Amino acid sequence: MSTGVTRRQFIVAATATAATVAFPARPVTKEMRGPLVCIFSKHLQFLDYATLAMTAKDLGVDGIDLTVRKGSHVLPANVNEDLPRAVNALRAQGIEVPMISTNLYDGADPDARPILEAASKLGIPYFRIGGQSYDKTGDPLSQLPKFTEELRSLSKLAEEFGMTAGYHNHSGYYNVGAPLWDLLRIFESIGSDRLGSNFDTGHAAVEGAFGTWQINARAMAPHIKMMAVKDFVWKKDRPEWVPLGQGIAQTVEILKIARTAGFAGPISLHFEYKTASNDALIEAMRKDVATLRGYLKTAGYS
Repeated sequence: MSTGVTRRQFIVAATATAATVAFPARPVTKEMRGPLVCIFSKHLQFLDYATLAMTAKDLGVDGIDLTVRKGSHVLPANVNEDLPRAVNALRAQGIEVPMISTNLYDGADPDARPILEAASKLGIPYFRIGGQSYDKTGDPLSQLPKFTEELRSLSKLAEEFGMTAGYHNHSGYYNVGAPLWDLLRIFESIGSDRLGSNFDTGHAAVEGAFGTWQINARAMAPHIKMMAVKDFVWKKDRPEWVPLGQGIAQTVEILKIARTAGFAGPISLHFEYKTASNDALIEAMRKDVATLRGYLKTAGYS
């Protein structure tokens, strides 16, 4: 690590802390000012819970966007045991867990109820959803009713457990939510305040290209519950992800639009670009955290 503490020392210290501190579960309160700056735990999958917590504290973030899905920090099959362990390890270091990232998109998914019940007991208010795809042939509009009903059933579960679901928009072929107008139709059809957007600024900018990103951001702003932030440059006809501030995504302008609409939910930093090592990744995270905090200030957040 850059602080001169080795990974082994981190693990030893973190394990000792976890063994001696019993930290109560507590909800994220409304009194917290502005968006919480979080790191998407997918990028720190090589760290155990205690070390993840200490690393997050060292990076100066407010929270962790914790993965709860196959192959992640918390496996759905073990959610009742491992989610409290992960959350308590993070909170013991003063790190919040305002959101979890799942692969849920249908209330009929057998993992949906156990995950949301476990998260709600821990006072986690938000969960990321998404992952639907259009058929490669056929009319997208004719497929929207199916997606809408799946998300309607999930939004009912969110209402039951007092949580808020945010659909994550991904750019690319056949992705539901890539153009964003489809999500607007779904949100307006369902009409639940417990369902909205986990607005990915990078993917929105990729699909929005020259100017549609601004129209889409303004249209989606009232529905944004959480945000994901990343940056990119064009490499021929495909996006190449780069450190925050080194690309062409208009992140500050999107934040201004979201702030005007009253957005104050968690923001999850994503790191899809390559680094030379895990230590190099952590230092890149440190820089991106500082860049995002500067963006938030410029956008008018306190």
